[in-house]
Amino acid sequence: MNKGWLELESDPGLFTLLVEDFGVKGVQVEEIYDLQSKCPSPVYGFIFLFKWIEERRSRRKVSTLVDETSVIDDDIVNDMFFAHQLIPNSCATHALLSVLLNCSGVELGTTLSRMKTFTKGFGPEVRTHTHTHTYLSPISAVVPEPRHLPEKQNGISAVRTMEAFHFVSYVPIKDRLFELDGLKAYPIDHGPWGEEEEWTDKARRVIMERIGLATAGEPYHDIRFNLMAVVPDRRVKYESKLEILKRNRQIVLEGLQQVRKHAQRSQLIHTHPHFLTGVYLIRCVPFSLPGVPFKQRFHFRINRMV
Repeated sequence: MNKGWLELESDPGLFTLLVEDFGVKGVQVEEIYDLQSKCPSPVYGFIFLFKWIEERRSRRKVSTLVDETSVIDDDIVNDMFFAHQLIPNSCATHALLSVLLNCSGVELGTTLSRMKTFTKGFGPEVRTHTHTHTYLSPISAVVPEPRHLPEKQNGISAVRTMEAFHFVSYVPIKDRLFELDGLKAYPIDHGPWGEEEEWTDKARRVIMERIGLATAGEPYHDIRFNLMAVVPDRRVKYESKLEILKRNRQIVLEGLQQVRKHAQRSQLIHTHPHFLTGVYLIRCVPFSLPGVPFKQRFHFRINRMV
């Protein structure tokens, strides 16, 4: 089974291809370069890549460590999609699924919709066995093989320099920010965000604090972290704008056609002999008849011409 799971680089293009392989519509993954700036809404979730610290590299199974932020209530855990990572080279897929299966308003497609419905209420380990051995086993084989990374024997990722990296996800669930890590026994609850802010603002603060703790505030020059956002497909947005522009263009063309027809009709009237005769008559109406209305003067002139 491990042979079918190929490690992904932290490349938003590859993650977007994986989203499409899942059958999800209207979703893409893009890289975040600036944690200081607000993220354009909407954002379905964040996928955070970080360098695995040395003392944890030997870990080959899900950690059982629990702290005050761990959500141990089974009712809460089983109500969201949270799965343990039991298969090597699957942390990227776990992180992506943790975002897709915990957000509403996304067209998941047949495979993920069936998996979400079937595993609803299951515990983390049961969910893991279900999606790795049943629903996603055909999909894992279509990940582009030339881009895979060296295989590791534990659950974390590896880069070509054989340094260990790991993916986790941050998602908003019921007005609270959760960190979902497949190598942890429970989800991490970072609490609600402020009334005047969006969930992405709190997520950025949490991630920046995590980076600050990992680097002890010291500058670093190697790539230790990477952040990607799961967002609506920009192509859908621009294609929709393009369709609106096309419709507006057609409306303008039809309006110009109406104006052109009206102008032609008006020009025809103005050049008609009867129209010219009328203009001549108006110009020839005697204006020296005081007290006589214009209409009477007009008819007076016509009668004289007749």
